[in-house]
Amino acid sequence: MRKKTAIIITLAVLVSLVGAAAFAGQPSGISDIVSHWARQQIMAAIDQGIMSGAGDGRFYPDRALTRAELAVVLHKLFKLDYGDIQFIKAPEIADYYDDVPEGTWYAEAAMLMAVNKILPGDSREFKPRQPVTRLEVAQAINRCFTVKEIPVVTIMMLPIYEDTRDMEGEQAIAFVTNTGIMKGYNNYFRPHDPLTRAEAACVFVNTAGVIKQYRNE
Repeated sequence: MRKKTAIIITLAVLVSLVGAAAFAGQPSGISDIVSHWARQQIMAAIDQGIMSGAGDGRFYPDRALTRAELAVVLHKLFKLDYGDIQFIKAPEIADYYDDVPEGTWYAEAAMLMAVNKILPGDSREFKPRQPVTRLEVAQAINRCFTVKEIPVVTIMMLPIYEDTRDMEGEQAIAFVTNTGIMKGYNNYFRPHDPLTRAEAACVFVNTAGVIKQYRNE
């Protein structure tokens, strides 16, 4: 009986060790980034409280980032507020958009995007579920640094991208490129491509680093 018990205990220990090895370094509750190319950046974004999983045990790294998600992260990263803007009455989300329910998880962030002109909406529609492009993210981040008056020192050299020459938003692309927040691929920035959640994790972690560097100077 003792021998049988010892064997069972030994097997239990081996199983636990194999399980620990298999999931070593995997973020708690996130199952779909173990072999992903952006795993470390995603883990950093989660550890820093910048992004989180979807609540079902997955991060969905290859899904496009939405306008609602971008607004919430920018609000968090830059600690956005109303600044010196004075209102006759306290602003409400209904003053700006018809498609953002009051009290929803992105309502405050969406309102701050509108007030600060960071992520412009289409007339009375914020379109929270619409994917954002790489250009839109670059422009929004650039505007956030301006709104919060974070004095980033960089040589504003226009990057040589085959697909961004003389286009609207070229200055924003230059800003995120020169600060290392975003990069192109093989001389292409792909401005109109949707930004995936994995790419967003990289961008947001880089953004947090730039904010920390220049806010502390």
